[in-house]
Amino acid sequence: MESAEQFYEKLKAYMDVVRRDRRLSGANVDSVSVRSPVCGSDLTFDAVIEGGRVRKLGWRVRACSLGQAATAIVIQHLDDLEAEQVARIGEQLEAILKGRRDTADWPELEIFAFARDIPTRHGSAMLPFKALGQLFERAKQ
Repeated sequence: MESAEQFYEKLKAYMDVVRRDRRLSGANVDSVSVRSPVCGSDLTFDAVIEGGRVRKLGWRVRACSLGQAATAIVIQHLDDLEAEQVARIGEQLEAILKGRRDTADWPELEIFAFARDIPTRHGSAMLPFKALGQLFERAKQ
């Protein structure tokens, strides 16, 4: 396991990915905003979903470092974003945060083990999975 210092350095690197908004617009773009009621972190995803996969993704992130890092990790996996996988990975992250597991299919998420003792920020880390879940549900309709 990494040190707390390495954890914070990785968070900073991920935060740089989403520091600037990158919104999408157009006829086939759907947008959803989600908020963590405990800490107030906010995330908006704009997505083009075709054939059950995210083809394009835009964002506006107003979240703590955990929410920003989780969003950046999701963005890095854009080619892998389909409903079942996103749900599975989201469950894995939640289990890491709650101390029920240490590993994930996306190894980058394992750094969130350092956030187990910050339960008020867990909702922020889960925002990108919540947003994508809503976007996939809407795409089915």
